[in-house]
Amino acid sequence: IVLILTIIMTTTLGLAFNKMAAKVPFYKERLSALYQSALQYLTSKGIVVGELNSLELLSPDKLISTGYTFINGIVSTFSNFAFVFLMMVFILIEFADMHVKAERGEYGEDSWQMRFNEIANDLEKYMSITALTGLMSSVGYVILFVVLGIDFAILWGFLSFFFNFIPTIGFILTVIPPALIALLEYGWVYCLIVVVGVTVINSIVEYGIRPRFIGKEFNMPILVVFLSVLFWGLVLGPIGAILGVPMTITANKVIDFTNQDIEKGAAPKPEAT
Repeated sequence: IVLILTIIMTTTLGLAFNKMAAKVPFYKERLSALYQSALQYLTSKGIVVGELNSLELLSPDKLISTGYTFINGIVSTFSNFAFVFLMMVFILIEFADMHVKAERGEYGEDSWQMRFNEIANDLEKYMSITALTGLMSSVGYVILFVVLGIDFAILWGFLSFFFNFIPTIGFILTVIPPALIALLEYGWVYCLIVVVGVTVINSIVEYGIRPRFIGKEFNMPILVVFLSVLFWGLVLGPIGAILGVPMTITANKVIDFTNQDIEKGAAPKPEAT
């Protein structure tokens, strides 16, 4: 099932990016029109735009190139995530056998197998909660984009599901591409509607629904989640941002096990009769 889903996802991304490449001339033309319109507006307000107009950084060609680089970065991030996702699936499958043996009572109470089983249970809960809330958000995004007539609505919803596994930063990556497409296709009003709509949907799911599950299961404040993403992202790059929260959950569990061992070691032994 995992391999079939991976093939479907890869095919969907390939077709979408091919269609997007075919529309680059249209986007370039629209960007040039918006650029000239902005310069005319600034000139009408008495702002000198001679030097601004000469900046290559703000030229349509440069902006299109930057957008292309950004899309390539998204594809690269997705490729890394696909690898990590497959790796985590196989690890959890391996832990599933350990979980069955633990239920049968084949392991001691304080054995390393039982402790790994607890960690696996926490990771399964986190992945399930994140996948469920990500699916809720993605469906809301796709409905919004279809209603507004934004190009590649399925693609943006599809990517948002995976970016949901990257707390905070994933939302930024989710909102930028469809907002830019809306700007190029329909103008500033639609761009603003997309940003506001995505923000509202994300806020309802991220701050209304998800904390109820995360807080109950892991008791992790939002600040700890954000700092874990930053720390592991700096250490391991994009993969660290994806695995930041699971690694923090694992580290927290290991600390709990260590504290339990210390407490047991410090506990006074009963006197011999």
